[in-house]
Amino acid sequence: MKSALLKTLAAATAAATLSVSGFLITAAAQSDQQPTHAELVQHWAEAALDAQLKGMKTSLGLTADQEKDWAQFESAVRDGGKARLVALQKEQGDNLSAMDRLTAKADRYAQSGANLDKMVEAAKPLYASLDATQKHKFIALGRMLVPERGRFAKAIRRLSVGGGDEHSGE
Repeated sequence: MKSALLKTLAAATAAATLSVSGFLITAAAQSDQQPTHAELVQHWAEAALDAQLKGMKTSLGLTADQEKDWAQFESAVRDGGKARLVALQKEQGDNLSAMDRLTAKADRYAQSGANLDKMVEAAKPLYASLDATQKHKFIALGRMLVPERGRFAKAIRRLSVGGGDEHSGE
């Protein structure tokens, strides 16, 4: 099963790389002006997240009923990714003092926790409908979607406490 997960992650990384290079070629062809660093970072982050979500969804092998709950989870993950990128760009601004930079970092950490809570809340209906194998894959692949990998895995495992899921004690 680990080799299948590694293959999925490798495919997702390749897809993200191709998406970014396609964007760069298209952007250069459409304009004489090169995209800014912030625009490149934004498009790279979006492409990487797209690839990760597609790989995760494919690897889970969702049923038609489970597909209905996927959209809510995917939306929460995308919203969290966008907020994280905006917060990082704010934190790395050129005109910030050391204290302003620390304050921006603290704000990003607080926002990150709130976004993780939203992702977990959105994942509840989907996670409840997954079988044991899918739940294991969901935790393994889902934790790669966020910087708070350990917190994500712990929060998702808590969903199954009392539900008889063998992953709750890991």
